Amino acid sequence: MAVNSTYYLNAADLATATAVYLDSALSLIAPDGFYSDGVISREQSLGILLTANACPTCGTPCGGTIGGSGNQGIYLLNLDAGSTPSSVGAIVVRFDPFSFPDGIRAVYDGNTYNTLSSPIDGFHKSSNPLGFTIVGNSGSTGTCSSSWYPSGGSILLNEYLYSGGSFVSTGNSQTIAIASGDISLSPVSPGACVMVIPKVNASPNIVNFEFLGPCGGTQFNISVSCPALLPSFQSSTVQPTSSIPCGTALTQTYYFVRVHSAIDTYVGQYDYVFQDAYGAMPLADGFYLTNNVAFPNKVLHVVDGIVTTLSNCI
Repeated sequence: MAVNSTYYLNAADLATATAVYLDSALSLIAPDGFYSDGVISREQSLGILLTANACPTCGTPCGGTIGGSGNQGIYLLNLDAGSTPSSVGAIVVRFDPFSFPDGIRAVYDGNTYNTLSSPIDGFHKSSNPLGFTIVGNSGSTGTCSSSWYPSGGSILLNEYLYSGGSFVSTGNSQTIAIASGDISLSPVSPGACVMVIPKVNASPNIVNFEFLGPCGGTQFNISVSCPALLPSFQSSTVQPTSSIPCGTALTQTYYFVRVHSAIDTYVGQYDYVFQDAYGAMPLADGFYLTNNVAFPNKVLHVVDGIVTTLSNCI
């Protein structure tokens, strides 16, 4: 059983310390056992701290923005999305790789999420449902190792864990296998790409993110909203062509996630669209008439749960 107590370290944080002490003078070594700061845990054996491990049930609170930059590496973030009855809805993740290619995947409640929508060119997703989706500027691959780019391969990366406001080395390393189908680069920087993670129950509360920095000089920003029910819009039922919806009644209520940064209430190009307010059930491929789109457009073309184009009735 875990016990909360005050201990002392011979470094700035648990990730970089070599031992845990009972006193501020660092003269009394703490007993052997496991110690956690709420983000990582480390075993102390014979007065020496062993390799750090992520604390899977501890997390950084949602609702903030986190930046990562530095060397090639695998960057870990355990995020607390809340555990109260009101902590349900869609978790909206905005991942900006800037220019250098970076990858992302998230695991929540046993499911892996790696679909992204870019405000520049829309849908990005690894061909492997469990893989990293690597996005970035195809013209900024000069620092990427030929061991994985452009055809895929394996790369040995140091591991970093978000703790105390920054990513710190755990002392561990991972060999990451990158497939060619994981690489989804754009001719320009893709901007803040959006991922949606549905949270339909208060528990579990932890989302485990992994960010892949396979190139030198990696840099990225991630912001994760706390779960909230999505805004709705009125629509027709799905139709097979763009002309049929124009004579169809708006009998359906659907939901959307804005991908562009513009602050308005319209459904736009590259936005996510769902059947439910949690973001769990994407709309089927096809065409939808709506009155919640910028003039003069009226019809949404949806592919893979993302609006690919807008058009007017003909």
